[in-house]
Amino acid sequence: NYIAPRAAEADEEGARLNDGRVSYTAATQEALNLFRQAELLGTMLPWQYGGLNVPESVYQMMVEIVSRAEAGLMTLFGLQEISATINEYGDEELKARYLPRFSSGEVTGAMALTEPDAGSDLGAVQTHATYDEGADLWRINGVKRFITNGCGDILLVLARSEEGSRDARGLSLFLVEADETVRVRRIENKLGIRTSPTCEL
Repeated sequence: NYIAPRAAEADEEGARLNDGRVSYTAATQEALNLFRQAELLGTMLPWQYGGLNVPESVYQMMVEIVSRAEAGLMTLFGLQEISATINEYGDEELKARYLPRFSSGEVTGAMALTEPDAGSDLGAVQTHATYDEGADLWRINGVKRFITNGCGDILLVLARSEEGSRDARGLSLFLVEADETVRVRRIENKLGIRTSPTCEL
């Protein structure tokens, strides 16, 4: 009723990059707001974090329904998998800090894996993560390419955390809250599904 009738218009307009900031189409923003109002953005998350505690199989059916209406919007709705990954592997502090924000629709996410020279071979990832003992944090440096919704607020970034490693055994997945240190360099000019920004970071 709301999304499908505007899908063609939204795809023609596409996401835009201006001064390093990505903006969704008006139709996409309105659709995300409808999902927020319907409380559908924490689908698989536990009730304690504001989620619906829906099984993966039912969630995948929901993703398919959204895809039939507007494929680009489906990628944003489908990236709730980011929050499910945090729920599965994050500690209690991370869960309490981030999962309610996903459930409320305050944030969107992205999985930042692919690089210019590491597509299907993720063992070739060159983005480096270096631990800064003085600041007690990890510093990540590299380029990620073809990142669906790379403008997301919460990124799960695959980076090489073990110096001298050359395969997947030296990689770690880092939760990064996007700020001024995360830069979107461009949006890919795609043939379709243009409401979903595919970014280089």
